[in-house]
Amino acid sequence: MHVVWAHDHTFYFNESGKFYSGGKLPYTVWERYLNVFDRLTVACRGKRTQADADMSGKTLSSGPNVDFVVLPSLSNPVNRLTKRGYVEQTLTDQIRKADAVIARMPSEIGAEAIRIAKRLGKPYAVEMVACAWDGLWNYGSLQGKLYAPIALWKNRRLVKHAPFAVYVTERFLQERYPCPKGHTASCSNVELPSVGEEVLQQRLARIQGGEGPFTIGLIGSLNGRSKGIDIALRAIAMARAQLPEAISFRVLGDGNAARWQQQADKLGISEIVSFDGVLPSGAAVHEWLDDIDVYIQPSFQEGLPRATIEAMSRGCPTLGSTAGGIPELLDEECLHRPGQAAALARQLIRSAASADWRSEQAERNFSLAGAYTKERLDVKRHVFWRAFSHYVRSGQALSELRTEGVNA
Repeated sequence: MHVVWAHDHTFYFNESGKFYSGGKLPYTVWERYLNVFDRLTVACRGKRTQADADMSGKTLSSGPNVDFVVLPSLSNPVNRLTKRGYVEQTLTDQIRKADAVIARMPSEIGAEAIRIAKRLGKPYAVEMVACAWDGLWNYGSLQGKLYAPIALWKNRRLVKHAPFAVYVTERFLQERYPCPKGHTASCSNVELPSVGEEVLQQRLARIQGGEGPFTIGLIGSLNGRSKGIDIALRAIAMARAQLPEAISFRVLGDGNAARWQQQADKLGISEIVSFDGVLPSGAAVHEWLDDIDVYIQPSFQEGLPRATIEAMSRGCPTLGSTAGGIPELLDEECLHRPGQAAALARQLIRSAASADWRSEQAERNFSLAGAYTKERLDVKRHVFWRAFSHYVRSGQALSELRTEGVNA
């Protein structure tokens, strides 16, 4: 069975024909689908690189039974007018040859793929990974704010009528983008390895030892403000006088750090701020997290953030905004509304002042993160995609699927 997977993710490729991701979509993600389907065509954005370009920090997305179709962006008004015809024709050609469509939303390419699938009578499923409203309203531009209510309405309509929909959250996205008549499931797109109890014990020993600088950490792209890096910098500057004298703030993520370094300079905290670039996923990121005392995620937009769950799996005390599914992960006392730097500053002061509080949060977070291991989530994903494949093959109505007990 051949499926077209559609999303706005930008992959990097060169003349070798291999495609790379900035870290979120390695080949192992495609294996989730290939466990059920035979072949995957990934409809996406792309950026051509030089043959000798440094791909360190990026992950290989190419592999057996996966091919890529690169499309222009439809995320700005000019391209929507001048390039939509090309995107529509290319997607139509690909979807006509396929058996079904999986659209990861929100995305312009995903939305276009759904519309074409419906026109061609092809089965489709929606993966809801973030909120269109949050992303556009908090992007920072007037154009984004004007388009936000339109995007919210469009995405709600597309999800509402989907025969299959899977959400990365347990409640947030389901409430904002309901799929009342479809076959639905909740399954994070995070994949964590099983973590041994020794990780928690090492964390607790670090907390009680109190050696070295007090280190605050954040993982997120430096491109744009959706991860709240500016809020983090402002909060640390506000709290600086009441935080330990030996302190550092480390940011891990891709992109140009210049604008954030300039802000740190203006706030008078540049000497404690470092931007650590990109590390390969897995052990290198885990080692980085093990050197963090408090992890923060002051985002303006999220689905269910992988970085937050990964930090929790290393026993990190964690503070975050109320964006997206973050409240499903953290204690209420660890939350602040997006953009509230003063509230985050107060939370940082409390966190630094109490080793007992950090130990309590470390144990809580480590325990909760166990629900997001690869082993557990693979089972949920397989059940959902198996049900979708059954629907595609048989053409049965959804009510018949439920009668047969396929719904999980």
